Amino acid sequence: FRMLLVYIRQYFELYVIFDTIDNSDDRRVEFAEFEKALPDLKEWGVGEIADAKAEFDTIDTNGGGVILFTEFAEWAIRKSLDLESDEDTDGEE
Repeated sequence: FRMLLVYIRQYFELYVIFDTIDNSDDRRVEFAEFEKALPDLKEWGVGEIADAKAEFDTIDTNGGGVILFTEFAEWAIRKSLDLESDEDTDGEE
């Protein structure tokens, strides 16, 4: 049960990140929104993205021209994206 809660928390954090990037609030990230979020993504642990369009196309696995949350979450997990340090999980319960 503890692991379920950990995964729910992780997906909630990913949704917060996704929602931050999605400026139009249509639950889809367009390339312009992704490109604008590059500095934030770097801060959240993705690192330097040399070719934003190529990375966007990699995330957009269904080729729809926008990034959906499920696509973003799969990519973010592979990249170990982290909104901020988890100060509340340093052994305290």
